[in-house]
Amino acid sequence: MRTYNSNKPTALLLLLWAAIAVFLPFSLHGQNIAIGHCQGSCPSYSSGLAATRSNVVVHNLYAAGLNGDTGMADWVAYRLTKEAIGVASLLPRFWQPDELVRLSGIEELAEAEALGFSLAEISSGDNPYGGVNEPAAPEERARLAPMTSFAQTPYWPELNNLSNMVPMPTPLRRGPWLQLEQTLNRIVTSENGLGVISGPLYLIDQPLSTSANSADLNPAAYFKAVVAENGIAAFVFPQDLSQTDRFCEYQADIDQIELMSSLDLFPESDPRPSSKLLKALGCS
Repeated sequence: MRTYNSNKPTALLLLLWAAIAVFLPFSLHGQNIAIGHCQGSCPSYSSGLAATRSNVVVHNLYAAGLNGDTGMADWVAYRLTKEAIGVASLLPRFWQPDELVRLSGIEELAEAEALGFSLAEISSGDNPYGGVNEPAAPEERARLAPMTSFAQTPYWPELNNLSNMVPMPTPLRRGPWLQLEQTLNRIVTSENGLGVISGPLYLIDQPLSTSANSADLNPAAYFKAVVAENGIAAFVFPQDLSQTDRFCEYQADIDQIELMSSLDLFPESDPRPSSKLLKALGCS
């Protein structure tokens, strides 16, 4: 596993890191690496082969574990605070290559990201941010770390990175997935920050393959785990849900998600389900 960090020496960046820095050790060749977006430690792979083909990129707003075969994120972790939430409706939305992937110099990872470009159906149009225009049907793509949760920060363009993109059907994206994101934005005002880990699930009944081909690139489901001071709430959303489905109906067990994803979401902690958090989410 390799780790890349967007380390820009600006006063705003230093302030942001001071605000969100939480030590997140995960094993990297016997070392503990501190990253400020996960809960205790970032997710790790239960498969040794998957770990050797994975790469972690760390941005100001999120960290992502990139699959060396698909070029897309197996997980994205971020810290939600009330100060960062804002209105994102006027923010430009487009897909762009992850600069850390390019700077890594790892040929296979760059090739895998090119596969993500193909999947995103990106055109060659121009935009003022140097990326490429989002396709005419962007509803088939979703951001694992949402725009609205960081619209008040100067780093929101990071959320257009391909490392934050996953294919997702429109009804799910506009339905229970969006409902949960909006609810989290609302309740974070009464919580001392929330940790979130989101990602795709390619196979519902068995662990994720480490040699995905083009037929495997459309996830069968998606997960979101939410961590508060008093515990955790987790959800799994099958890809064929309707826009009217309620997110509360798809509560899941962390062990179930870890089995389906081949991930250990919390390697150095064991958060317990929280009835208080579920009640705050309206799922009691």
